[in-house]
Amino acid sequence: MVVRGKRILVSIPKIKEAPIKLSEKEEQERQNEAIKQWTQLEVFAVGTEITDIKAGDKVYIQTYALESGERIDVEGEIKLLIPESAVAIIF
Repeated sequence: MVVRGKRILVSIPKIKEAPIKLSEKEEQERQNEAIKQWTQLEVFAVGTEITDIKAGDKVYIQTYALESGERIDVEGEIKLLIPESAVAIIF
């Protein structure tokens, strides 16, 4: 797999399934709350044009990108595809 351009693929934590059935709106609110806790995500892969971030790095990603990034199934796990510009901090 090759990520092209100035994109980053990050691993996201699994959100535990609610013990009760939630409405779509409640489920979305629950997911949005969980996203706020994602302050250090691990980089899974980087695009061909990125030079200062590498796979395995921990990064802080701006909230807008966490909410709007594309979710992709890679090797049976959900990853988030975001633009390089959404990375605010490299730990």
